[in-house]
Amino acid sequence: MANIDFSKMVEADIVVNHVNSRFKKGLNCNIFVIGLSGTGKSSTSLRVGEKIIESREIKPEIFIVDSLLELLRALRKTNEGDIIVIEEVSVLFPSRRAMVEENVSINKVLDTCRKKMITILSNAPLWGTIDSHMRGMGHILIETLRINRTLKVVISKFHRLQTNPLSGKCYRHTFQRNGIDVSRMFTRMPNKERWDNYEREKDKFMEELYKTLEYKQLKKKKKLEKETVVVQPEIKELSKRELQVHQFVNREGLTQTETATRLGVSIPRINQILKKIKKKTENPLEKRVFKVKNQPIPTIK
Repeated sequence: MANIDFSKMVEADIVVNHVNSRFKKGLNCNIFVIGLSGTGKSSTSLRVGEKIIESREIKPEIFIVDSLLELLRALRKTNEGDIIVIEEVSVLFPSRRAMVEENVSINKVLDTCRKKMITILSNAPLWGTIDSHMRGMGHILIETLRINRTLKVVISKFHRLQTNPLSGKCYRHTFQRNGIDVSRMFTRMPNKERWDNYEREKDKFMEELYKTLEYKQLKKKKKLEKETVVVQPEIKELSKRELQVHQFVNREGLTQTETATRLGVSIPRINQILKKIKKKTENPLEKRVFKVKNQPIPTIK
């Protein structure tokens, strides 16, 4: 790869040509850029947008968004043929929450993009984490493979997408150049000023996302603590007589008769005292805690 002279190669030409071909037909184009962290998906998203701008006589604008609200704001400003880059689309419109309000709304938004012939570049780490409705409306899939830092290019593979409207299954087709299959492309780094601004916006997005998730986690923790608080049983003291009976019956193992004889009371009285002890020391859910005064067991005179 280091021996390839990228200066003699056309950068992302097949993707750009496909986008422009659809634009001339009055159609929009949804492009997904996926790739693991550090493979260059963000720079590729922005660079493809720049190449589309370079290819047109009437220069479109690029709008970078990171939320549904920002996307709606951008749509109000866009003109026909403009470009929108959605950063971390799997966080905003994830596949696991396909029926939440945001995910339902995005389908209406995409229909607006279609009418205005807007090109959307959405990036995410994994294909399967993106909302299935969005995937079904895709036209191009770019998978970033690696960054060649020496040559300052990102190597990717790409496919044309086709969705079966009956099954919802999405198929990938290999592009061709002059009748020959082409599955690899490269992109250079975006314009420095635009890239620096993009990085600042991305850092801002990540900071806001962190604060939002932190707030939700703390809120969830407080709710859990409130629901699982343990009410400590009431501490009750045993009387002098109860303490004596408890010592003889529960600790020394004497019978009620033996205890009654030693204390000089009737057996029914011992039975009553034992019931009181049980009531003070037991709970339907857990044993109660009873308090023993810091004093020796009363002696029998």
